[in-house]
Amino acid sequence: MRYWFLLLLSLALPVQADDVPSDCDAGAHCVTEQQLYLSWALGYGQRSNPLYGGEALPLVILPEVYYYAEHWFFDNGVLGSSWQLDPQFTLSLVGQFNQEKGYFQKWFAGNAFQFRSTNASISSPILQDDRYGPQQASVREARKRPTAFDLGVQLDWFNNNWQVQGLVWQDVSNSYNGQHAGISATRFWQTVSGKWQLSSRLHWKSNKLIDTYYGIDNNEAFYLPRYNGKASWQPEIRLGWQYPLSTRVALLAFLRYLHLDDAMTDSPLVQDNNVTTWFFGISYRLF
Repeated sequence: MRYWFLLLLSLALPVQADDVPSDCDAGAHCVTEQQLYLSWALGYGQRSNPLYGGEALPLVILPEVYYYAEHWFFDNGVLGSSWQLDPQFTLSLVGQFNQEKGYFQKWFAGNAFQFRSTNASISSPILQDDRYGPQQASVREARKRPTAFDLGVQLDWFNNNWQVQGLVWQDVSNSYNGQHAGISATRFWQTVSGKWQLSSRLHWKSNKLIDTYYGIDNNEAFYLPRYNGKASWQPEIRLGWQYPLSTRVALLAFLRYLHLDDAMTDSPLVQDNNVTTWFFGISYRLF
């Protein structure tokens, strides 16, 4: 229940600002059909890594690419097809690489549209407390985690300055044979200081997903402590800001906090109970 409370609390924050007009010229959440959008953001930020021996990812160049045709779309790594149920509801069939491997492998294809980073320091191969304390395992000593591809069903509801989304994913690559899901609500508004976006999401990840990526089984090195993963609930909150300098150039920033429950933190691979991501930079729209 505390996760649902966090979700509702973040969306109940008071906002003293003028509402964003519903037209797409003013709204940051509108797209134009059959028009390619390509932009690059240059700046600096970082995504933390909650794993022992995992590398934090510096964010220097962030691409944004999307294209919406009449019956299909590509949106920053997500390929899908949508059906307009009515003016407020849209149903979509979507596919993308599962993002979980991004903590284990720096140059993972699933990170391509979110992070582009430079070299970071590598922790020692194996970390352990004294013989009476809990054991801790570096990701560099664990076996390679699989690359998974998921298919999902997404339902979106739009109402002027709000968007509510529900999404269920299924592994179709036979990599972890599990599911994950999420429900989110996003508020858009605009002030003299720029365009703002506040989003809160609750993630659910099945025990098969958690066990595949964060479990330690008999196929690992013998000295690593065993751990069987269990289903996980992970609340997330994100705040984004954009200030247009011209029709093609804008300042932007975002801050994201993801909380990890004990299904994750009980794993010997996991060091922290959260993942934080932040970025500040300037973007230029090519198309």
